[in-house]
Amino acid sequence: MTEYTNNTTNLTRDQAIEFIMDHYGEAVKRIIYSYVKNHHTTDDLFQEVLILIYRKWEKYDGRSQLVTWVIRIAINRCKDYLRSPLHRIKLVKDQWLDQKDYQDAEKTVIQQEQWDELAEAILNLPIKNREVMILTFQQNMSLKEIAEVTGAPVSTIKTRMQRAKRLLNQHVSKEEWTLE
Repeated sequence: MTEYTNNTTNLTRDQAIEFIMDHYGEAVKRIIYSYVKNHHTTDDLFQEVLILIYRKWEKYDGRSQLVTWVIRIAINRCKDYLRSPLHRIKLVKDQWLDQKDYQDAEKTVIQQEQWDELAEAILNLPIKNREVMILTFQQNMSLKEIAEVTGAPVSTIKTRMQRAKRLLNQHVSKEEWTLE
């Protein structure tokens, strides 16, 4: 597919969905997973997000970056899902972060346990703190971008980040991980 760099508002609905899946699909899936913590539910919600985008495509006016608009829709859909009774029925915990390390087996196992512990701690943070951590470290978003996506002021995002780091430092093995 042709790369659309500046003006994605001229895309048809079908082109927009293809572009979004090609360029932002995996990132959106990771964000959804960070909320719902279940692979099957992630796939279902990702499809729902794509359907929402397809239906609302004419409403995208290009005032914000396409990725910001898409992530906003995904986050809002996740929040709706988490408030729904369906979510309360389907609570299942999975492991997160499939880290590949090609070092010796013992070191790999130890590292995986540490990543699992950190991932579990992140996934157990309150949603507002978890959201900031995921968008910062997994999506490499700046505080300003996170504020735009979440609709919260930058100062609030900073506070959430500080709280998230403090909570993580309390729950993760001190000798191996310290978030600053």
